Amino acid sequence: MTQVAILMDVDGVVLPYVTPGERLAHWPAATWRVAPVLRDIEIRWSDAMIERLAVLTDLPEVQPMWCTTWGSRAATLLGPIIGLGQDWPCLEGDGGGAFAEAGWWKADRAREAVADHDAVVWVDDLIDGWRDEIADTGLPTPERWPGGRLLTVCPRPDRGLEPEHLDQIEEFVRGASRSPASPSPEL
Repeated sequence: MTQVAILMDVDGVVLPYVTPGERLAHWPAATWRVAPVLRDIEIRWSDAMIERLAVLTDLPEVQPMWCTTWGSRAATLLGPIIGLGQDWPCLEGDGGGAFAEAGWWKADRAREAVADHDAVVWVDDLIDGWRDEIADTGLPTPERWPGGRLLTVCPRPDRGLEPEHLDQIEEFVRGASRSPASPSPEL
């Protein structure tokens, strides 16, 4: 069976950066939820998005993982609130948050996942910014990493994951499942 890793960020992806009163019409209005977390901080997410993401991450060929600065709190704190990801492993960083270097810890975890899985979906709202930062360095961007198939999804942080992103991820996962378990051409 083909193994597809999905590396999921939190802020700007599962939890969009929104201000009260903003219209978030990409998910039905009745599905938006707000809950307090960590003192005076509120989080906002769409149950419709969580349901769609749960369908994808529950597929037998998919291994979802948190790849976020939330660290293990994504599973222990956020997961029970949103109803998803309590049992997902958490990929850990090295403490460095800057992505202006090729060694951004999230990119390192994604590169490792590409080496360890038949296909990888990496979802983070900072991928495009990181890619732009290293473009002139001559270092390989994700599209040129060897060893596997990779889909990068970079949502707008003020909107988070949208239905179109999940359509794209689902199509990629289903395509990877139909493909033989061997490296494919670079994306």
